[in-house]
Amino acid sequence: MRIAHVSTFPEARCGIALYASDLINALPMYENRKYALHRGKNVTEDAVSHADASDPGSIRDLARAISASNCDVVSLQHEFGIWGGAGSNGEQLYDFLDEITKPIVTTLHTTFQSADRPKIQGEILRSLVKQSAVSFVLTPKSQETLRTGYGLLQEDIRVIPHGVPMIPYVPPSFTKRHETESADAWRLCTIGFFRPSKGIETILNALATLKGLGHNVGLVIAGSPQPGRIDQERYLLRVRDLITDLGLVSSVEIDARFIARNQQIQLICESHAGIFAYQGFDQASSGTIPLVLAMGRPVICTPFEFAQAKKLEIGEGVTIAKGFDSAAIVEALLHFFRARPDYVQSTERLYAGTRQWAWPTVGCAYAIA
Repeated sequence: MRIAHVSTFPEARCGIALYASDLINALPMYENRKYALHRGKNVTEDAVSHADASDPGSIRDLARAISASNCDVVSLQHEFGIWGGAGSNGEQLYDFLDEITKPIVTTLHTTFQSADRPKIQGEILRSLVKQSAVSFVLTPKSQETLRTGYGLLQEDIRVIPHGVPMIPYVPPSFTKRHETESADAWRLCTIGFFRPSKGIETILNALATLKGLGHNVGLVIAGSPQPGRIDQERYLLRVRDLITDLGLVSSVEIDARFIARNQQIQLICESHAGIFAYQGFDQASSGTIPLVLAMGRPVICTPFEFAQAKKLEIGEGVTIAKGFDSAAIVEALLHFFRARPDYVQSTERLYAGTRQWAWPTVGCAYAIA
């Protein structure tokens, strides 16, 4: 079988790109071809063809090229921002769907029921699922959202968890990472692009409260603003200022670069837990949360959809705050700290319990489906 993979790829430096590349590597039994989306730069050199997502004509040309090829099926990655259009709604996907004649298998990275989403996004989801032979989502909650919120058939939507690389277990350490730490400091990390929706400032306010209570907690914030996103660059500046204002300069480190996978793994190894404070219930996907969990490190999260789905799936290892504000995060972290006597053993159990997310297993699930 010949598969046409339509997505961004690692040259574009985004989470969907890493997912698509990992999926290809997990399907060695097929002939995989890349058809890359980009925005005028960071073009994928080994792609059969590519399209500028800011140009509807380029998107149509890409669909025509795939339709004229001898590919058997299209594996399409969907997240609104990678498809271009006004306000990052991704409506230029319609240009692709109008021209493609091959069967489509879609992976949906963003699902929602929230009324504050633009109406066109819901219409795009419905159209894409209906035109796809099958659609994959990352959690049962996303499957239920599409069934109840959009009237779509459950058998057309299947659940396959986000894959993770095959990583050896590394025991956590309470030795010093920096001279400013005591040996028993808790080290947290949060990884990904700087977006206001990630609630980094609520984490910082929680850490300031914990510092006032005498807790020694360090945090590394790793990731960069997405290219060309002025709002994210301004958010990074606000976060830097807040760190200074809260007196957390010695406790919080920002690594404002695009963090490659091996760097993410190293950071997680040096941390005791990940912390993620998305500020909306409908955050339905994440590549970094499964990565943290699969390395045997717990996560502390606000109550967004993906975190709650992972809590239901694996239980231990996911601490859910009772709300989205800093007070709820403080309470959740204190609950996490109290479990310290069993901490190392729990990381071993967590690592063992996440082996079913390994990419070879996920690739087999795609192949069977």
